[in-house]
Amino acid sequence: MKSNILKANNMNNILIALDLTDTDESIIRYAYSLKTQTELSQIHFVHNIKLYEVDEVIQEMLGGKDIKTIIEKNLRAKIAKVFTDESSYMLTVLEGTSTEYSLNLWAEKHHIDTIVLGFKKEEYGTAGMSQKLIRIYKGNLLLVPENPSLTWNRVLVPTDFSAPFQLVSKKLANIRMDLPGTEIKMLKAFTIPSLFFPFIDDQKAISQTREHIEKQYKETVKKYKLPEDYQFSAKYQDGQGVVDIIKKESKRFGADVVLMSAKGSSKIASLFIGSTINEILTSNPFNTIYILK
Repeated sequence: MKSNILKANNMNNILIALDLTDTDESIIRYAYSLKTQTELSQIHFVHNIKLYEVDEVIQEMLGGKDIKTIIEKNLRAKIAKVFTDESSYMLTVLEGTSTEYSLNLWAEKHHIDTIVLGFKKEEYGTAGMSQKLIRIYKGNLLLVPENPSLTWNRVLVPTDFSAPFQLVSKKLANIRMDLPGTEIKMLKAFTIPSLFFPFIDDQKAISQTREHIEKQYKETVKKYKLPEDYQFSAKYQDGQGVVDIIKKESKRFGADVVLMSAKGSSKIASLFIGSTINEILTSNPFNTIYILK
């Protein structure tokens, strides 16, 4: 039986952003996996051409041929290698001066729930687009690395138990409803300011802090009525960044997806995304990242 996980998680209507790089092949395969494993109704492949970046030399080399037509033909060939049924998807080539705003406007017009982007190294420019898009787009973002897992068997959820956790808890409930066997693990990274260590027993302080966080988690389980079989881990940072902890725990847990809320402690999410999310967007790709808004 096909899973309804994407519908449950507001991913019934998704936009796959293509950019004519090698990452396109990865997210096309990922899109096909979503389509075949779920009841996903429609997949929209979208590419935006910044015409002002096409200089006169290139235009002359094309010999008067329409660049939009050439690009569309190239993309259809890529998609056709994976999607044999043309009726199962739509391809749109936009012409806008800003890819982020073009995608956002198109997504709003077509009631897109989730935009899927290639998750690439910062030097390829993807991080900048993700950071801009996450601020203006009201839906969710799914960042797909070069060689993603095609399942949702294990989901890692970094959290600080702040207000946005309510959104996360609802998503997790939907996932469990459709995929009862999915393993879900919560992760809380914590640190203790080093200036306190000259005056306290550091190991005792770490132990007591961990106990406090575990108590906080139990209260959260009770408040949001979370299943008792959710796993939980409180990891002391020990000089490491939060994203480093997430990467290591993702690998240790064998996570297929890392699920997070875009909102940090700030209530103005449109202006200030969580600092951890911001750092992940600019980090080297390590997993599929599902960012909720």
